[in-house]
Amino acid sequence: MDVEFCEEFVTEITQSDIDEAIAVNNGIQERMHLDMDVDEELQEEIIHETGEEDREKDDIEDEVASTINMQDVIREMLPFLTKRIKKYHELFSQPLIAEFWEETLHNAFADSGYATTWKPDRSHKVGEDMRVHGIVGSRISCKSGQIVTPRGGTPSVKFNGSRTTSQETLEKKIQHLCANHDDWYFLLAKKKNFDKTYKLLVFESSKCKVDKLSWSENASGKQWMGVGEFQASINKSMSSQLWTTLPLDVVNHQYDIQI
Repeated sequence: MDVEFCEEFVTEITQSDIDEAIAVNNGIQERMHLDMDVDEELQEEIIHETGEEDREKDDIEDEVASTINMQDVIREMLPFLTKRIKKYHELFSQPLIAEFWEETLHNAFADSGYATTWKPDRSHKVGEDMRVHGIVGSRISCKSGQIVTPRGGTPSVKFNGSRTTSQETLEKKIQHLCANHDDWYFLLAKKKNFDKTYKLLVFESSKCKVDKLSWSENASGKQWMGVGEFQASINKSMSSQLWTTLPLDVVNHQYDIQI
């Protein structure tokens, strides 16, 4: 089909029309730009106010958390822990150790109203096994321990620590072991011949920092020995694992648990 164009519908676009259209378009863009500036300023103000509120909330939570005493938390948790340990021994005669001890402690905290970060993932990271929500400085390392009395010493608890094979020198091993990995030790200690009794021993990690000790290699050259406020050893044939013997009289919190 042929299409005919009628001259009356053809309009000539002049330069003045183009200039006017450009001016209108520039005006629209300028207003849009101003609107965007206002929106950005409003958004920044909202973010600023929200950030201030979040910081104030964090400050309040930290202030509340800092007033919580770990000893009070332990006393609240202890009846639940004792109950769970007794339940464990209704099924098992062997001592409660390792990941089962971690989970039992986690559950006892939960029973007493304190949530923790513990997860059933069998993590073997250095130091912290869990921390308690709402308590500043509550990174906990869970350990089993054995009640011993070293020759010429006083009643103590002996427990193992990290392996240090990847640290080549004694200096690097000590530096690694003394890094800021945790805040508290929770030891479920027992006698060598288990008699269905435990001692829950809780103390600050700073109590057993091995850089406090004087270190030397023993006569056989098979291990390093540390002596001082407590005793420690690093056995070269056992993945250079740390063993610590800490006198009970330096342990802050001690609780007897009988099954």
